Amino acid sequence: MTREYLEGSHGLQSDYHTYLEERFQGEVYGEALFGAMAEGCDDPVRVRKLRLLEQLERETKEFLLPLVMEAGHSGEASQERIAEGIHLGRQLAKVPWGELLQGFQSELERFVLEFEQAEGLAPPGKRNLLRRVTDHERALLDFSTREIEGDEPGALGAVVSILTEPPVV
Repeated sequence: MTREYLEGSHGLQSDYHTYLEERFQGEVYGEALFGAMAEGCDDPVRVRKLRLLEQLERETKEFLLPLVMEAGHSGEASQERIAEGIHLGRQLAKVPWGELLQGFQSELERFVLEFEQAEGLAPPGKRNLLRRVTDHERALLDFSTREIEGDEPGALGAVVSILTEPPVV
């Protein structure tokens, strides 16, 4: 990293480090959310889907961990974020599936745009790392959209395609 970069963009570097920590804790939250939703669901087909979403969040969190630590953060999962995810997950497990997916879709559309913009925070050579985080969010959006459209066979395609571990069936 050049001296000019460090001097000229200290704020950007700080923003990048903060963004990594926020995304990491967001994945901690998402993993807890989808896990709690799966535990509260009666439908085995939906439980499998939720477990795959939980796996995607966990793998993204694990991908971010070394980056977060390199940025000077502890890499410790926030117990508060876990509790918040579990609490909301238990509530969402009771929401009708179609209504739940509509809510996810609108939130995820917003998140994808925010994540795309945040890719610009990355220092040279690191943008592809943030793009991977955005891609995981796009996969969640694709899942929600396909489920709403009734494309159940293809709904998990984008999610499964970016998992690093084979899905646990």
